[in-house]
Amino acid sequence: MINTNTNGKLKLNTHISVSHKKHFVVNRVRSLSLRPQRREMNWTSIKDFLPMMVAAGALVAVCHIGNRHAVEPATETAIETPQKVTRFTFTKEQMAAIDSVVERKCQSGNFSGVVLIGQKDCVLYERCYGLANIRENEPITDTTAFQLASVSKQFTAVAILQLYERGRLRLTDSVARYLPLFPYPDITIHQLLVHRSGLPNYHYLCDNKPILDDPYFSNQQIVAELIEANAGRYFRPNRRFQYSNTGYAVLAAVVEAVSGLKFENYLEKNIFKPLGMAHTFTYRAMPSATYPPRATGYESRKTPADDNYLDHFLGDKGIFSTAPDLFKWDQSLYTGKIINPDTLQLAFRPMGRRIKFGANYGYGWRISNFADTIPIQFHSGWWHGFKTLLVRIPQDTATIVVLRNGSNRSGGIGMAQLLDILYPSTTTDILDDEHIETYEYSETDTIPDLASDSTDMVGDTLQ
Repeated sequence: MINTNTNGKLKLNTHISVSHKKHFVVNRVRSLSLRPQRREMNWTSIKDFLPMMVAAGALVAVCHIGNRHAVEPATETAIETPQKVTRFTFTKEQMAAIDSVVERKCQSGNFSGVVLIGQKDCVLYERCYGLANIRENEPITDTTAFQLASVSKQFTAVAILQLYERGRLRLTDSVARYLPLFPYPDITIHQLLVHRSGLPNYHYLCDNKPILDDPYFSNQQIVAELIEANAGRYFRPNRRFQYSNTGYAVLAAVVEAVSGLKFENYLEKNIFKPLGMAHTFTYRAMPSATYPPRATGYESRKTPADDNYLDHFLGDKGIFSTAPDLFKWDQSLYTGKIINPDTLQLAFRPMGRRIKFGANYGYGWRISNFADTIPIQFHSGWWHGFKTLLVRIPQDTATIVVLRNGSNRSGGIGMAQLLDILYPSTTTDILDDEHIETYEYSETDTIPDLASDSTDMVGDTLQ
């Protein structure tokens, strides 16, 4: 991997791999020596060597483009097994242009975090810069875990879809079927997924509660909070789109009720561990609990954000992860390892609002077309000083990850800014977290059938 540490120095790891499906660089390939043992060789001996000659000629070893220098193939080491040629859409010049953008942010002192771009299971660019903890002078590395904030929602959605795929629930079921005390019996799982439930914001209901230290705390408590608050809904279910953190906290409670596992244990067993996401974990902010090392989020340059009662809830936030782990997660969704690709396509159907608005919401992902031509699925997040962005570009099997532990606006690296470099002939306007709006409409939505091609569903602006 070509990487840049917090001092801006380049590190080159000359790791050798015979597989293009690795997260490190393939930068040395030796050609086979076919020198005969004797001066004469009969046709039978030549035929024995032909497959090896073909393998040596076909091997392509440009797997990882660094942030400032491209890795050029060399001819040194014999590779016995021929590998499938992987062709990448993006060039080393584009990676250099992206590094120029990141470099300017780093030199301004405003950026602290990680930027990663990868394609087809190969990391093309990764840069880490800044401090994970200012007080401890701890540098950010590619194993530094960041609070994902709302990027966590896609994990919640996949957990629900896994249970749906296994026949444990139906998306049209009422939430009360699994949470009998849930005080809004006409709200469905689907409406929670697409932010059309009208639920009140639990952040306002619980904001002043003291932090707990309860190892048995689970998302079932969200039902008790809604009952205790006795708060009215913002609108009748399915009337309009309104982004709802409460809905995804309730979805985590549904996963717990159906699976019989606490939400964090479900994710570990069914997503994190199967995918080898070794540096990914959930965080409930229990003072006496032991959590893996992680970055500190800063509300201002040197002011760390404090945990509060809201951090006890998962589903809408609460997952910590690294850039390489997120790349692994996103790329795995193309393979069917943890969920059938046909089932996953439900998450990418525009169902939050009417198609004519262009920008939309599926299940845990925002959906748009960059420059009206390139489909993208993404989410961003903002919580306790952390700002995050995860973008998938299906047509190129590409992933963009931006993780920051500072919330200053001047340190941001925007999605459109990166996409403009990767797709230079296109332009578009994409909004940030701060520009979420609400749209009203009167049409009803439906759950699309897996075999249906209908896209006349009803989603939001982009964050």
